[in-house]
Order: sequence, then C-alpha cells, then structure tokens
Amino acid sequence: MLGLPHVSLIQKLFKEELTVLNLLQRHWYSLAVLKRLTKNEMILYQQLGHFDEHLAGFYSLAFGEPYVYKDTYLVYYDRFSKILYLSLFELNGCEDKLECVETAAKLFDPEKIVVTSPEKLQKDIGDFHSANTSFDRDYQLYLPKFDETLKGNTYKDLRYRVHNAIKRGYYLEIGRKMTPAHYHLVACHEMEKKCDLWDSQLYLGIREYLKNFASPLLFNVFSNKMLIGFDVVDFLNNTTMTIPLGFYLDYPSLADFILFKEIVYAKEKGYTWLDLGWACDSGVESFKRKWTAQPRFEIWAQEYVKNGIKDKIVLESK
Repeated sequence: MLGLPHVSLIQKLFKEELTVLNLLQRHWYSLAVLKRLTKNEMILYQQLGHFDEHLAGFYSLAFGEPYVYKDTYLVYYDRFSKILYLSLFELNGCEDKLECVETAAKLFDPEKIVVTSPEKLQKDIGDFHSANTSFDRDYQLYLPKFDETLKGNTYKDLRYRVHNAIKRGYYLEIGRKMTPAHYHLVACHEMEKKCDLWDSQLYLGIREYLKNFASPLLFNVFSNKMLIGFDVVDFLNNTTMTIPLGFYLDYPSLADFILFKEIVYAKEKGYTWLDLGWACDSGVESFKRKWTAQPRFEIWAQEYVKNGIKDKIVLESK
C-alpha cells in the first residue's frame, strides 16, 4: 500500500502551483492592457499623434512588434536585441507611466528599455536602472505665419541661402524609391555620426516603410543629376507634416534649400504645422530656430538596463 505524501511535499507543490498561477495572472493582465496593433490600427494611432514619436508604422519596422498600452502609450519590442521601446506621450487620456513600463517589462522580459517621455522618470524601475538620461525638445514651424516668398528683413539670411542653392543648380524631386545613391548617403551619415543600434535599425527600415505604407515620401535634392540629400517626410494627420529623418552631403545651403521646398509643399497642401524633429544639438537647434520653428514638446530620453547588466558594464570599464 502506498503511503500518503508527506505534508511538506504537499505544501511545496501547492506553493509552486500558486507561483505558476500568479505568473499566468500577471501575463494575462499584461496581454489585456497591452494590445498588439495591426497595420490599419497603426495608421489610426499615428493620426492621433502630435509629432514624430508617434510614427507608429515606421517605428514598428525599426523597433519591433507594435503594441498600445491602455489605448494611450505606444510600445515596441524587438525580440532579436531584446530591447523594449516605449513612447510615453498620451494618445488618448492619461495613464500611469511607471505602471506602463513595469507591465511591459514583465510581459517581454527585455534586457534594455528605451523610454521617451514628457517628464523625467525615476532612476530605478523594478530590476532596471537608468544608465543614460538626456533631454531634448521637438521643434515645429507654424506655417500660417511663415512667408514663403521670403520678403523682408526677417527672412534676409534665409533668402540669401535659398537663392544661393538655386544659383548652384539644386533641384527637388519627390519620390518613394530608395536607390543605391540613397543608401550611400545613409552610410555616410552613419559613419560621421557614429550612430547607435536603434538609429541604424531606423535607417534600415526606410525601404520597408515606403513599401508598406502609403503616406511617406522622399524629398530628394539633386545637383548635376547627382543625389546630394534627401528627407523622409510623413503626415501625422490633416494638420501636421513631419520630417523624421534627413541625410545630406556637405553642399552649401543644401539643408536650407530642402527645408524651404518642404515649407512650400506643406503650405500648398494646407498643413498647419511642419514638424522638424528634435533639437539634437546646439547647431541643429540654431538651424531650426533660424527658420522660425519653436519648441512645442519637451522630451526626456532614458535608457534602462537590468541591474546585473549594469554591474557588468561598470566592471568592464575599470
């Protein structure tokens, strides 16, 4: 006759079942509040955005599977690099930002978390520590007040630079096809800027972005039939045109010429705002202010790593 199981064994099995049940409950909760987005849903959420952080379609190709947290925050998970990306700018209502980070971290179990938010988050969130924090501003140009004829003293410097580009023979062509010349410009940009992993992932996603979505365009500038610069341009909704990426060779007045052409295009199409993107550094910020763009959104970007990985990085640096 078999004896009855020992009481301690029964207790151990019961505790293990409770642990599994708790894990499943947390997983089900995470799935309930984190909704996987389809292509059409990504387009819908993009139209709710206010600036390029909400380029849902583009970011899904670069940063991984797209989700939305409680209909409010966009979340992306790249299972190859195990990086979790969160954009904590409200699309609908307002939800707890820390709870969003914690919920997504429990579901995906990433090795790194990259967060962009309108406010600075705490240094430690669960098992993750903020290893790098930066602050930036998103600049946008209010089109109804901009005089595209560039008359008057306010536009004196801009007028000279645009006319200088025209005298040099620059011309614009709008298209949707990435060519070897485009990839050459991207490679030059990466080499000069020493880009991070997620920057490179974003650049690699341009071709698929143009292929899979109808809204993005390429504003290409040529000189003597050679491509010397291009911008990736998209449209968040019926009031905002955004420029998430730009790549240029070292040609005089090139950036001024392409931006002027984009302003003219945006005004002709009836857009209210032209989003020029983040300040990035003092030189880029000065360029955007020169074109009368103003900072509309403040952005805190924070990179979180697991405590064990953080300790490993510290030891390797000694």
